[in-house]
Amino acid sequence: MRASVDRVEALRLLQIEHQAVAALTDELTDEEMTRRDTIQYGMYYDQECSFKDLLAHLICYEVYTVEAIQAWRNGRAHWAIEAVNDPRRGREIHYGGIADRAHLSLAEQLNEYRAVSEELEREIGALSEAGWRSAPSFPMVEATDLGGMIEGIMVLPPRPMYRHLPVHIPDVAQYIRSLR
Repeated sequence: MRASVDRVEALRLLQIEHQAVAALTDELTDEEMTRRDTIQYGMYYDQECSFKDLLAHLICYEVYTVEAIQAWRNGRAHWAIEAVNDPRRGREIHYGGIADRAHLSLAEQLNEYRAVSEELEREIGALSEAGWRSAPSFPMVEATDLGGMIEGIMVLPPRPMYRHLPVHIPDVAQYIRSLR
């Protein structure tokens, strides 16, 4: 898949996402962020996720995107490129991102989110438009450029462009009211 937006727009939308998550974490108390079963959208039927769990979920997609950009530069296809399109493996990513971070404290997880978000913004920000539109040096089934590969991991439907939080918390004000 080819990138549907240019690098500057992708970075702008990603920064809106990161600012929205930061604003929400500033607004919520630790208890509200760790309270079970507060995320009602975009989760599997058997999940009772807290905001902390959602944060782990958001982190995993950004981590895989950073790794995929780095692998692309080194001429390798990251496993997530194909995995996100497979329903079974996509489910494993979804559950795995949360399970992999369950042992972290809330503070550790917030720190990881900030660090990974900054790293992803740096990675995309450092690309030229030509780099954004560059073809892979490895075979792929579909014609893809780097921006398209990034979108393939980060912007799977029904996500809006570079915005993952609204899938799970479509109305932040209503979410905050539901916690209080």
